[in-house]
Amino acid sequence: MSLHFYLYQSPFVSEFIQAKGSMGSHREGILIEWKHSIGSAWAECAPLPGFSKESLADCVNILVTHKSEMEKQLDHLEDNAAQNQSGLPTFFDFEYAERATRALYTSTKHKFPSVQFALSMLLYDWASQRENRPLNCLIGDHAHELASEANAAASSTPSPAATVHAKTIDDSYQITGPISDSKDHLLQIPINALIPITNPEESLKLAKNAWLKGFRTIKMKVGSNHESNLNRLAKIQDALPGICYRLDPNGQWESESLKPFEKDYERYAIEYIEQAVPPDEFIAFCLERSSKAPSMAADESSVEFSSFTSLLGQKNISFFVLKPTLTGGIPEMIQRCVLAHEKSQSCIFSSAFDGIIARHTLACLGWMNNQLSGRKLTHGVDTGRWLVENYSSPERKFIPEVYEGNYSLNPSLFDGQAYHSSPQYSKNFQTLDSLITRSGLTSIAE
Repeated sequence: MSLHFYLYQSPFVSEFIQAKGSMGSHREGILIEWKHSIGSAWAECAPLPGFSKESLADCVNILVTHKSEMEKQLDHLEDNAAQNQSGLPTFFDFEYAERATRALYTSTKHKFPSVQFALSMLLYDWASQRENRPLNCLIGDHAHELASEANAAASSTPSPAATVHAKTIDDSYQITGPISDSKDHLLQIPINALIPITNPEESLKLAKNAWLKGFRTIKMKVGSNHESNLNRLAKIQDALPGICYRLDPNGQWESESLKPFEKDYERYAIEYIEQAVPPDEFIAFCLERSSKAPSMAADESSVEFSSFTSLLGQKNISFFVLKPTLTGGIPEMIQRCVLAHEKSQSCIFSSAFDGIIARHTLACLGWMNNQLSGRKLTHGVDTGRWLVENYSSPERKFIPEVYEGNYSLNPSLFDGQAYHSSPQYSKNFQTLDSLITRSGLTSIAE
């Protein structure tokens, strides 16, 4: 049993501009393979330049330096699983997952969110394979467990509403029929199309293309020039009156300069404005908004867990945009969703231009959150369209494609077998070793 690391690099299809500038020429990261007793578990570590505190070089150094310590922790996890005879639904519950991920984090001796997200992905993919349970279902089990505990703690006799919340995540995801099972629609989440800062004509072109592909919500990157933002909105609205908007200024707006334009923004179907101002101004900005103003969503203001909890229940903050690459591991994301749900706030999972494996994990988290809330929330997992992902590693065959504005979590059929979770291998199936030389991935010297 061993860990292996590979570098990938994915060029942008075209330059992507947001309020802080260009996203650069390419996105790069690390794929992590854990060869365990029954196959290989996969994860991805990809800090986002300009947003993450850690760099890719930092992550490579951490992973390579602490490889042996991480392997010891993973071996210990395997031994515990082998000794447990009652099965993973009891063994790998939320409490155990939280303890196991913390132990793995500690072995790296650093608190880098992108590394924590990657290590938690590794553990959850392994658990998904051991139990032969889809990753989204395993994550959903943990949310159900945590929500039930919260309900029990709130009252020794849960109210009918609390009981409904605790049982929202059900077994409707169990696939017993063919891939075209009538419940397939339950195994997908709607996603928003992503549009960079550009001129009104190009914005309309991108919005039309998204609409034709089934997207009904677009996330528009916007700048501090409100006239320019409103011109883009007007151009799209005239052609696509039924579309819904999410605006993301990346913290570049100012309260005073916005005031003359507030009523103009209210004319459009804006679901929320994401992180309109810098974190230190965010609460005051939200409190100033009128009841007719679009809802506010916290992003950079809620990166730290303590910052997130301080915004729970805050006036005019209806959404939290969660980017685990910038925030942390899967258990914490589940906890955030449950806490937000208790305060009637919603979590939206968003890709930081992540790669194939991380996007699939984000879709699983989004599915869990939708089941928890009982709402068909739209998530931000459309960033793959902006990347040229040349590496042809096996997970490409298993990750479902976006179709008609939805990210599908339905099983993928390959060689007559249905595969449910993120990269999952059997003894009869080729491993990455035989494909790595033609995959476009670079092995990191250990």
